[in-house]
This record gives sequence, structure tokens and C-alpha cells, in this order.
Amino acid sequence: MKNRPVIVLIIIYHDILKLTMNHQRFGIIVFFTCIILISGEVMAFGKTFILCSHFSGTAVTEEDKPAAGIEIERKWFWSWNDKSGTERTVTDKNGKFEFGVVEGSSFSALFLPHEPNILQTITAHTSNGDVEIWHARKDSYEINSEMDGNPIEVICHLDKEPSPDGLYWGTCVEGKK
Repeated sequence: MKNRPVIVLIIIYHDILKLTMNHQRFGIIVFFTCIILISGEVMAFGKTFILCSHFSGTAVTEEDKPAAGIEIERKWFWSWNDKSGTERTVTDKNGKFEFGVVEGSSFSALFLPHEPNILQTITAHTSNGDVEIWHARKDSYEINSEMDGNPIEVICHLDKEPSPDGLYWGTCVEGKK
């Protein structure tokens, strides 16, 4: 039953081609339009891609104490089509914060070969100034590809200078708090 749409599509294409032998371009256009509509891969003329995975973090101070009430901002930029976005949240009393999955869609990215390139930056806005706690480049549309398939659960030190010593550029290290 799974191949039924394909069989129907071939029959439709064959009939259209017989009717429009002098208009083969029209038949080809109809054929590919049917493929797009039947495939199920294309929703609203674009496939959904994971641009940013779910991000769960704990902001801590120099004594590893939770940093409550800190505004955390995530910015991302998808180089394929120059789309970008910004989200904000505030740490709870335990210093915890999280961001949901960001999805994007593109019809052309579905068919044209390319290397995914999504830049992600997370900044903590503290009373002592801004701290870039996470700066990463995502090069896959797979969920959690930022951490080789593992969920992103990090501890971010607000008292440290950003450096490449953690997971990426920033102050976050792997772990649950």
C-alpha cells in the first residue's frame, strides 16, 4: 500500500504524456508537481530542519551557587537562507534555564546539496556585564548534533571569561546541576 501513490503517479503521468505529446514540458511539470504534493516530505513547500536543539542549562556563580533572576538570550543564524532569531528567558531560583527546539524550513535546502551552518550564541546579561556562555556552530540538521547526539545539559559559569576550554567557546561545561 505504501507504493500506491507512486503507481497512481506513474499512471497519471503516462496518461498526461499521451494527451500532450506535443507539450512534453507541460507533462514534466505536472509530473514533478504531483511528486511534490504526494511525497509527504514537503509540507508547505519546505522540509523542516532542526536549527537549534533543546538547551538546558544551570547558571552558577564563582562558588558554584545558583544564579537566580539572570536574563539569558539565545541568538541563532542559519546561513542557508540568512534567517535568524532571538529568544530570551530568565533563570529560576535554582539558576536553571532552557530553550526549546528551533526549526526552520526550506524548499531549496531539501533538494540542493549543502553543508548545514547554524551559528548559535547564548549570552547571560548580568549586573556585571554580558557573558557569552555558549558560542557554537551546528553543522547538521539532526537533533542534539551539537553534543554528538546527547541532550544539551550544561553548567555555565557566569564568573569566568569565555574561552575554548569548555564544550565550545564560552563558559559552559557538560553536566547536570
